[in-house]
Amino acid sequence: MRSYKIIILALLFSLLPLLLLAADRLPLGNSSFQQSYPGTIFAGQQAKLAFRVGGPLVKVAVKPGDKVIKGQLLMQIDPRDFEDAIRVLEAQLAGAESLRDRAQRDFDRAQTLFEQHVSATADFDRAKSAFDSAFAGVQSLKAQLQIARHKLRDTSLKAPFSGTITTQSAENFEMISAGKQVLEIKDTSTLEVEIKVPENEVGRRQVKPNGQTATVRFPAIPNRSVTAKLIEWNVSADPLTRTYALRFSFPMPEDFYVLPGMTAEVRIDNGQ
Repeated sequence: MRSYKIIILALLFSLLPLLLLAADRLPLGNSSFQQSYPGTIFAGQQAKLAFRVGGPLVKVAVKPGDKVIKGQLLMQIDPRDFEDAIRVLEAQLAGAESLRDRAQRDFDRAQTLFEQHVSATADFDRAKSAFDSAFAGVQSLKAQLQIARHKLRDTSLKAPFSGTITTQSAENFEMISAGKQVLEIKDTSTLEVEIKVPENEVGRRQVKPNGQTATVRFPAIPNRSVTAKLIEWNVSADPLTRTYALRFSFPMPEDFYVLPGMTAEVRIDNGQ
């Protein structure tokens, strides 16, 4: 008899986690469906920064942990080669504009003589062709000069938004290639938390695009929570996990600090 009671108690204890899970997921009386989901914190804005042009670094103005403002200079590539290219194109453009002006005068004379039936059609056509060619040459050099000036501006890497430098992957005097990541910046004044909702629950959520809120708690910071607002959700399930991603946004709390990468517990409520 005693062994029988022990077996019954063991079965009850083994079923206890399932009973608690069911109690958490099922509605009680008139309360709305609620469930907590694990989430991950992300910065509201983050970017991996790279130069659009290549060359040797001559200035590194920041380091990881520095706070920067939008438009602040972060790194500088040696601009001398780009400045020289601009001067060459400017000289070529001056010469091309001189040729265009002369071709314009020749064309004007040829047009006048042609209209007075003094010159042949072939002379008029040659003058027009020469002017068109000279005009196209000027336009081409102007476009090249604009590109060269853009490249010169691109030797300065500036902050795209205000935030904090989180990583640095290039040192001063290092030769940098275009497109290589050199810095990462994150703006944590606004944070986001992403959760994954299983497909068998997402239908009961009745997510409201405008106004859906959630309570976010942080295991690393006990007894602290914030209210977050839904900003993004995926209407297609992840093919592997069969879950739907939801993102909520909230401002950085004033009385405690939340960092990207932290874990969180998110509770959303259909009754809101």
